[in-house]
Amino acid sequence: MLKNITLALAIWFLVDWAYNEKIKPFLKTELETESKTESKAEIKIEISQPAKDTLKMKPLSLVKNLSLKDSVTYGLDISHYQGDLITALDNKKDSLYFVICKATEGESYIDPTFESNCNILKDEKVIRGAYHFYLCEFDPIDQAQHFAKVVMDDQFLNISHLPPVMDIENSSMDTNCGDLKTAQHNILLFLKEVEKITGRIPMIYTDKSTGDKYLNTPEFTKYALWIAAYTKDLTTSNIPSAWDNKWMIWQRSDSYSYQDTNFDYDVFNGNLLELRKFIRNSIAKNKPVN
Repeated sequence: MLKNITLALAIWFLVDWAYNEKIKPFLKTELETESKTESKAEIKIEISQPAKDTLKMKPLSLVKNLSLKDSVTYGLDISHYQGDLITALDNKKDSLYFVICKATEGESYIDPTFESNCNILKDEKVIRGAYHFYLCEFDPIDQAQHFAKVVMDDQFLNISHLPPVMDIENSSMDTNCGDLKTAQHNILLFLKEVEKITGRIPMIYTDKSTGDKYLNTPEFTKYALWIAAYTKDLTTSNIPSAWDNKWMIWQRSDSYSYQDTNFDYDVFNGNLLELRKFIRNSIAKNKPVN
């Protein structure tokens, strides 16, 4: 009987020793290794996603020869030519900060997608803006009043969004514009009338050729420049001379492809905080002098 008890105790001590000294340390090591492997995999997933988003918000080759910015704020401009493309855009997924919509043209035309674009953008947390395609054969005051009425009636324009934009292109300025002095006078009339009605200092959209021909005097530089230049790198050779290389938005491409549709791709000259500062500074402090 004593022999059996002694044998049983010896076996129990042997099993206990083997478990604590061999089996338990082995299991602990294996479990810790597996846990660390899983933890690293989880950390890799968590880190890789923001890194990818950061890259999306920083397109390459931006403003290399004019200024260097620590971040990029970009968006698009849109009209009826893109159909209902805006309904497919995800401002969070596509890192979209602002959308500028065509509102009006001439004295009576309203872009057929403007109202629907307004409704969509009002529901999105994206800065918005509106532009008027200027036609010199029509009265500048009538055009300004038409534009201002449309953007204000739709409550599209308010102090938290981009200022109204005057779109001036070579196709806007045909032989009916009169001489250069008259054409420039009428452009300024439009800008001052928009400022008076909306309380916002407008922007000017143009390109180098049009700007150097029609906007070549200091009076126009009061208005921030949205420059059209379809090039990899924006340089001083792309900016109308009156602005002395200063610009606010760069329309970098008119053929940026999204879901088999092309639209205009834009870059703001600064980060998001600078964009909001620009918007605040576009609020007119005094009524313009007629």
